[in-house]
Amino acid sequence: MHESMPASMRRPKKTMQKATAVMHKSLRLLGAGVHTAGPGKDYPSHAHTSWELVYYVRGRITCPIGDETYAATPGTVLLTPPRTWHAELSRTGYANRFLQVDAAPRWPWPRVCFDDGDRNLGRVFDSLVRESTQPTTDSDQLCSLLLGELDLLLRRAAQAPVTAAEQLVAQAERIFEERFASGVRIASVAAELGISPSGLRASFARLRGTSPSTALQHVRLRHALSHIRNSTLPLQAIADLTGYDSVSHLSRHIKAATGSAPGALRTAD
Repeated sequence: MHESMPASMRRPKKTMQKATAVMHKSLRLLGAGVHTAGPGKDYPSHAHTSWELVYYVRGRITCPIGDETYAATPGTVLLTPPRTWHAELSRTGYANRFLQVDAAPRWPWPRVCFDDGDRNLGRVFDSLVRESTQPTTDSDQLCSLLLGELDLLLRRAAQAPVTAAEQLVAQAERIFEERFASGVRIASVAAELGISPSGLRASFARLRGTSPSTALQHVRLRHALSHIRNSTLPLQAIADLTGYDSVSHLSRHIKAATGSAPGALRTAD
């Protein structure tokens, strides 16, 4: 899902986009879309008669929701119950995916949760937005399945206690997602989180079965593959956009992960 979408697909100021109602048990998808804003472009305080589920993909945002205030970064999901006043204070400029869902006010969802390294929540949000705003003949059926998957993922998030190590790993993953294109270093991320590099590596090994550097590489690789398959950008531009030192560095990682050179992937697609 690209952030540069037509204005008609972005969240309007007073009303939300309408989409074909999709049922999943007692859940109903009412609308979906993408919202982007520049630095200082706050979204004013407002409330809805349905739940609003928001997945942040870019930026750093302060979000007052009811009596609580949350700091959202890439990979953060904020869930606002019906008739709850909330706003977005744009510190850096930001982009999000949003869903309007008709569900009981006390539906067993958390108020905040974080995506995992495989971006399972982000994938479902992206798919629901795409199927709702660009529907095809079987979009209703697919949206029903996706809404059910999202419901289960959010219920799991509400039931699972978040340990200090899990929170640190989630914060590191959000930093990777936000800064993958720059020369981010694991040691600097660890220092920012107040933990030693060895402590961060140990938490990743225990909770993710991998290392922080491999997790960062996975983010860069995912974005690079998306550019290769969905654009005509030169490989040098893709390397620059995704944090690789050179085209050869990019090509080595692409081939190790897929078994094919970047040019072959582009030709095959």
